[in-house]
Amino acid sequence: MRKTLTVVSAVAAATLVSGGAAAAPIFDVFGPLPEATFGGTGIPNDAVAVSSQFVDGDTTITVALSATQRLFNPALTNDGAGTYFAQAGSNLGGPGSTSALEGALWNVNYYIDVDDPGATARLTDYDINIYYDFDPAFDNGLAGLGSINVTSWLLAGPNPLATTTQGSENLLFDFLGVAVPGIVTPPTFPAFDPNALGEYNFAITVARNGFPVETVAMDVQVVPVPAAAVLFPSALAMLGWMRRRRVS
Repeated sequence: MRKTLTVVSAVAAATLVSGGAAAAPIFDVFGPLPEATFGGTGIPNDAVAVSSQFVDGDTTITVALSATQRLFNPALTNDGAGTYFAQAGSNLGGPGSTSALEGALWNVNYYIDVDDPGATARLTDYDINIYYDFDPAFDNGLAGLGSINVTSWLLAGPNPLATTTQGSENLLFDFLGVAVPGIVTPPTFPAFDPNALGEYNFAITVARNGFPVETVAMDVQVVPVPAAAVLFPSALAMLGWMRRRRVS
């Protein structure tokens, strides 16, 4: 999976860093990433877009993205090539919920790691950004996406010497829509609508001293809920009503 920095990967990273199109998925391998927990337990890691390569001689940097169901919701599907398919909607109570609104039915997961045999490299040695999308239009360019400056975030946090960071986020999380100078830049699109059908673009870019190093990108296409899934809750309600009628 690891590779040396090639012209192709450098051009892809440079295009993203310079604000070019971010529609097409970019990765080296699409498949399992066993070492990724995405900051939780039970989050699927069997279908992940992964880019990994040698930098600075013998140091390896790995960036990865995936999309998975949130909480008890239906599992996402994918095309095996970096595009995931999620259902529209948001959680309104139900098993596992702790509030009236728990987010969209799907999460975006990220994994960023630097592996140095000398144990001296840190993530903060690089310029790392995560990009995310609120606009359901297809093929959005990077310039309109929101971004999290991972380097600044780590430097401002309790673990600036981290070699790995990972997590699972939901586009309805409040912090993604609030500007934090130097760290979070919200998308130009006003707000994320979990019911809007369309495509959402995501990327991670890594650079050093102004030169692109590595990138990974994926798409999430939100599609209508299947008719059977819409009818299923109604069927359960009817069954419960019939049982109550027989008892009374």
